[in-house]
Amino acid sequence: MKLRLQLTLIFLNLVALTGCGVTCGNEVSQAVYSPSGHLHAVVFNRNCGATTGFNTQVSIVSSVDAVSNDEGNTLILAGTVPLEILWQSDSALQLDGIGSAEVFKQENLVTGVSVNYGE
Repeated sequence: MKLRLQLTLIFLNLVALTGCGVTCGNEVSQAVYSPSGHLHAVVFNRNCGATTGFNTQVSIVSSVDAVSNDEGNTLILAGTVPLEILWQSDSALQLDGIGSAEVFKQENLVTGVSVNYGE
């Protein structure tokens, strides 16, 4: 009986340490291509299960690459935020609509693209 309890506790600890096997998924809401078409800014919501809240993320990636199943490489915001994306040139991107959203990540230079943020 004591061995059974110990094995149960070990199993429960392993499950807790591995995050219960939760995997995340990205749902793209919009993609805007740079003027040359070589890059695109992708806005997506990342879902990591019931224990995480809604969020809005942005990645800048090559137009031949799909967005990976990773977190955004440019911007991560709490909540669902309707962003406006405007490429000013192939090396400058304007992101508007952040408002008062809580910011978890906000990069100013990604893959050679200068990122400017507005309200």
